[in-house]
Amino acid sequence: MHPSADEIEPEPKQPIFNLHWIVPVIIGIMAFVHFLRVYVLSDAANYQAIVAYAFIPQRYSNLEIWQLSPFAAYWSPLTYSLLHADWTHVIMNSFWLLAFGGVTARRLGAFRFVILFVIGALGGAALHYIFHGNDISPMIGASASVSACMGAAIRLPAFSENNFKGDLKSVRIRSLIEALTNRQAVTFIAVWFGINLLFGTGVVDITGNGNSIAWEAHIGGFVAGFFLLGLIDDMFKNGTSQTT
Repeated sequence: MHPSADEIEPEPKQPIFNLHWIVPVIIGIMAFVHFLRVYVLSDAANYQAIVAYAFIPQRYSNLEIWQLSPFAAYWSPLTYSLLHADWTHVIMNSFWLLAFGGVTARRLGAFRFVILFVIGALGGAALHYIFHGNDISPMIGASASVSACMGAAIRLPAFSENNFKGDLKSVRIRSLIEALTNRQAVTFIAVWFGINLLFGTGVVDITGNGNSIAWEAHIGGFVAGFFLLGLIDDMFKNGTSQTT
């Protein structure tokens, strides 16, 4: 006898975003920082916050800018990732962090995910500086860190297999060669780089107001996440290596 429709247990629905608690915590921090800047700080205090915490490339060669906030040279390559231009900027970065940070955080755990987020920000700041070392314009936003999550995610087999079920802590990380010879991973990389170059170089203005997009920072973060995921996994974990 075949079971009736009532006796067949439906498969549990998978959530759109598979979240580890560290992801909404980071999103909450970004939103809280922006809330303070918009609704609490005065215009003068907000300006000082930008000077102190945004990444300003010319800070390292212009003594006057350096003296405005001397210690900012040490922390701004990271703290810029917690500042955003407006709520749309916050929402967009939060959305992509949910999408790609969800799976990488489930694989890495909270501590290593924070390391990935930090390395993505530093990688983005580094490449942005290489191209814009004399630029006085401040760079803000978590896009480089989000891009690091994207780069890391495509080294997980679950990314191309669309299989995010179960415990991802034991999922093996693809080697660089494996990732670079996987059709879906390579296609994603090519499309991602193409979109960043198209929008970032101003061919298409998605901001609608002429604001520039720091596409170099996106690429710096992506490259850092893609190439350093295995190192992060090996250096900050207990037990045997899960990379190949």
